[in-house]
Amino acid sequence: MALFNLFRKSPFDPLQEMMDKVVECADTLKPLFEAFAEGDKERMKKLISQVSHLEHEADAIKNRIRSSLPSSLFMPVSRTDLLEILANEDAIADAAEDVAVLLTLKDLKLKEQFRDCILKLVDKCLEVVHESHKVIKDLDILAETSFEGPEAKRVISMIDDVCDLEHHVDEFQIEVTRNFLTHEESFSPGELWLWLKIVAKLGDVANYAERMCNRIRLFLSK
Repeated sequence: MALFNLFRKSPFDPLQEMMDKVVECADTLKPLFEAFAEGDKERMKKLISQVSHLEHEADAIKNRIRSSLPSSLFMPVSRTDLLEILANEDAIADAAEDVAVLLTLKDLKLKEQFRDCILKLVDKCLEVVHESHKVIKDLDILAETSFEGPEAKRVISMIDDVCDLEHHVDEFQIEVTRNFLTHEESFSPGELWLWLKIVAKLGDVANYAERMCNRIRLFLSK
């Protein structure tokens, strides 16, 4: 079926396809950090390559959607709204790939005292991504109800949940950053800088998922 026909059926089908690939890309971070914690460089190399491949596939879907997106004249939501949602989906995958790349810049070791907090931060960020995925999956039902009524309220409640989870990520990210800075003597300046970048970029994975949901909130409130 042509992508144009998909948009005529539902403006959200292609965005759901994109988000499926984005989640697949982001989910690779969990086994990647587990391999990193175990010092399994061979497995890390394979998983980093997998992240890059999935991000490239997400880019291909994004470009196909952008080139095939019809005028908003025949859609229940504006072209601008759809493109903003798509951009934030893309940013999630980009941030996941950035995290993987950062792990290759220096021969880092995950010290035992930081292992649990880093793996917990990865889990918290992926939880935000998965909850935002549920929001995208429910948009078809909203289209059928003209974005009104109980279903719209339910999706807004789901978006509130995503925002709440992302807020907890922000709080934990500050805690993890403080932990690294408190023990900065354990790292070279380059190692410390790199760890702070990794922590910040993991936070971006969750941030972009929240932004995507908040963009959906905007057109629901119009």
